[in-house]
Amino acid sequence: MDMQRPNSATPNGHTFGIDQKITTTILALACCCSLSGCASFSDGPIRHYKVRLTEKNLSMLSGTYELYPDSFYQKTSTAGLQAYSSRNRQFHQYVSKSQISFDTLANCHVVVQVSGDQANFLFKENGLNKDSVRLSFKLQSRGMLLLGNKSVTLQGIPYILGGSESEKTRIGLAKDGGLILNHAIDNTGAILFFFMLGYSYDISYHFKRVNSK
Repeated sequence: MDMQRPNSATPNGHTFGIDQKITTTILALACCCSLSGCASFSDGPIRHYKVRLTEKNLSMLSGTYELYPDSFYQKTSTAGLQAYSSRNRQFHQYVSKSQISFDTLANCHVVVQVSGDQANFLFKENGLNKDSVRLSFKLQSRGMLLLGNKSVTLQGIPYILGGSESEKTRIGLAKDGGLILNHAIDNTGAILFFFMLGYSYDISYHFKRVNSK
């Protein structure tokens, strides 16, 4: 009597095992893509205004700066520095995960100290210490410091049924002695790798230097 061969469509067949491997591979790739994040920086708006930092001149970034930006770099074909008077953006929110309120009428500063591969940020309000943050950084070939506070938030199963939001920040030295902060964010959603509507942008602010350390 002939032995009945396993049906390839049954759990005992090979197809089930192959499907399982494909599913596992897809999930692994989705997780890797999500963890890497898609937020990207644009050098265009700040190219003509920044000092290219190297290991030799890295200490030039250390100093005291205003907490609130006094201008931003517009992202157009003719990049330029535009005045920014609103106080709904401040340095602290881009380097710390904690939410701290600052008195917008107070004298607020951030003291930046760069040493080795670490950056220290001391936040002061009317001369009193308000908060401190210590972050690692990577010196980019373009002369900016990529801070080690990159975050990726996953929603559902990224690229399968859900999405992800990634954010990252880098800082640099402006030619006038100020500090440039460049923040990038990307929010992407998808269903079975068909990408849906999302948004992606980066913006650069200028913080005035108060004095050198």
